[in-house]
Amino acid sequence: MRNPRFNPNLIDLPFYVPGKSVEDVKREFGLEKVVKLASNESPIGPSPKAIAAAQAMLNQAHLYPGNTERELRRKLADHTGYGLNENNFIVGNGGTDILHMIAQAFIFDGGNAVMSRVTFPMYHIFVKAFGGEPRRVEPLPDCRHDLDGMLQQIDADTRLVFLCTPNNPTGHIITQAEADAFMARVPDHVVVLFDEAYYDFVDDPAYADSLAYIKEECNVLIVRSFSKTAGLANMRVGFMVGPERLTNYVRHVQRPFHTGEIALAAALGSLDDDAFRRQHQQVVWEGRRYLCAKLRELGLKCFPSQSNFISITNLPRPVDEIVAALLQRGIIVRSMAAFGLPDAFRVTIGSSEANELFLQALKDVLVIG
Repeated sequence: MRNPRFNPNLIDLPFYVPGKSVEDVKREFGLEKVVKLASNESPIGPSPKAIAAAQAMLNQAHLYPGNTERELRRKLADHTGYGLNENNFIVGNGGTDILHMIAQAFIFDGGNAVMSRVTFPMYHIFVKAFGGEPRRVEPLPDCRHDLDGMLQQIDADTRLVFLCTPNNPTGHIITQAEADAFMARVPDHVVVLFDEAYYDFVDDPAYADSLAYIKEECNVLIVRSFSKTAGLANMRVGFMVGPERLTNYVRHVQRPFHTGEIALAAALGSLDDDAFRRQHQQVVWEGRRYLCAKLRELGLKCFPSQSNFISITNLPRPVDEIVAALLQRGIIVRSMAAFGLPDAFRVTIGSSEANELFLQALKDVLVIG
């Protein structure tokens, strides 16, 4: 039987493969206890206020989503400040849904988009899916974004520049000085996208204030998520911030009823839970410092992460062997080959217990190796 007409942009496109689930690993290796530190999930669960808000909305599960999305956008505007309003925001089915909308909106008849070679792989996947050319720039020797190299790749047909900060997989940030120098040289026809899914875990005061560019009406879009700090990864709620002229344009590709009202209610409730947010940050910051110190004692190199994960290099054995050996011991981490770092793996900051189990398993693996 002949195939139907396929989209040539999709035929050779790589799949995004998520990390293994706890259930899969238990079944595969016959394990009772498995610790997942592969997907940058919250080590303390979801916000209690988010849970209560979602439960209260369950009795309306038979109805299509109503006004909660608008309430969420209004509340986001209040929390964000800078004089922004609900029309500066678009809510999506997770941050990746927002990225998909942006790619569809701007890569519509070809064109190119500039990004680092070492970053979140969905950027180049979405650009290729819509027929665009992803221009991937080699990072600097320390794996930071080469912003000058990105500027050199911009031409008259460049639509987007993707800047992940903190960057997934390294955790590097873009500083205010770096961002200002970069934005001063970006041509007016290019949209700069700051993917800030992990911004709540930054404690470096030099971190760039990307919202100020929106206040100045620059061609800037910011993508953030409720998956990380609010602990709502399973709810799939992300959002975009931008000047109204850009958000009103991108809204044309937003699907009707794109996010369920139970998830929207949970996101709305989490915005009132400052205590949970602070607790989550403290757990991550303390765990990050502790793990980095212990990993260096083992002779391993950690990228200076400002996120809720650490990527580890300088490994004595091939990364796939280490990842597989940890998996057999019930510790799920993730190889970063698909993210542009073939000799590194990434571990999420977990609870104190999870961090200790990971370190012990890693020591065993390194000794055996």
